[in-house]
Amino acid sequence: MKHQKHAKLTKPNQGFFARNEISFLGSNCNRIQQIAQCIANSLNNQFNIGYVDADHASHDDEGEVDNPIFKRELTDKISYHQFDTHPKSSVTQRHTFFGDCDLVFVNGNHERANNQIVIIDPKKEASLIKRKDSLTNVIALIGIDSEEIPAYIKEVLPNYNELPLFLEEDQQALSSFTKEFLATKIPKINGLILGGGKSTRMGVDKLTMDYHGTSQLNYLNELLRPVCEQVFVSLAHDQEIENTISDTFMGLGPYGGILSAFQKDPNSAWFSVPCDVPLLDKKTVNTLVSKRDTSKVATCFYNSETDFPEPLITIWEPKAYPILLHYLSQGYSCPRKVLINTDVAIVKLEDESVLMNANTAEDRDLAASLLSKTTS
Repeated sequence: MKHQKHAKLTKPNQGFFARNEISFLGSNCNRIQQIAQCIANSLNNQFNIGYVDADHASHDDEGEVDNPIFKRELTDKISYHQFDTHPKSSVTQRHTFFGDCDLVFVNGNHERANNQIVIIDPKKEASLIKRKDSLTNVIALIGIDSEEIPAYIKEVLPNYNELPLFLEEDQQALSSFTKEFLATKIPKINGLILGGGKSTRMGVDKLTMDYHGTSQLNYLNELLRPVCEQVFVSLAHDQEIENTISDTFMGLGPYGGILSAFQKDPNSAWFSVPCDVPLLDKKTVNTLVSKRDTSKVATCFYNSETDFPEPLITIWEPKAYPILLHYLSQGYSCPRKVLINTDVAIVKLEDESVLMNANTAEDRDLAASLLSKTTS
């Protein structure tokens, strides 16, 4: 048997800079920046968009030195912060930097991206031909003032007639195309039933408790199945239950369960639901899904009793995974702390009783009483 040096982990779908990225090639840097800015300006209320470019100023103009004194610099520019790093950032550092972006535009004259849009600019024919190896997945063409396809475009893009063609001036069409592109990249949702701990206060496994004529495990599975690709059960240890995810982050409670789910599939969103919420219903589940904001780290409910986000009935987007890991590295294992300190969508409920946790026998009896009133 061949020795395996490292554990096989599922890797996030990343490009050179981010999960979703598009480079613009075929014209001068000024036009590329203007096109990127126009599209981003029309979409920035819906998406977090980043941009990658090169500084065209000379070293002399900038006073740059080959061996800077500081390896990292943070400059308060009053309205924003500027970070400088020396030497150049690594690919993994770039992924971290752009981790909360839904899309990154890239000046293809200087850097590569997994998807490309080619600008038809005959003045830059030689520049595009020089970079033809970067044309790995062209998704659209932009004509400057004509829809005519020159011979050099046909040469570097044999499938040019299969690609959508936009005029530079039609910014609305370009923005709509970009929005449709992002719509195809929305992560699927997997369900995660958090199996809970040892149930010492309740005295019985809360997954097996019956509030609805079936176990909580079956009940929550039926609630999540219509809105999720798959539904899994998070457990601290192996049990004879179908579709389980055993904790690989031990001793962290629900936080470890969520991290273990992302380790299994870092490219899906995870809809976490604790097993001790007997009043949770289909309407509430559908409300959270309908209010889902994929541009945020997570979508969760507001709990007026605590005046904080409800941490466990939450849709965690893939961008939450590195953030959760970062908080863990800083000594935190509280999902609520992550939600409080990151960019999340918070949904308010008219009836917050559905968020009730049943952890004791008294809670169980109260939940059963409330449920009997709703069904009578």
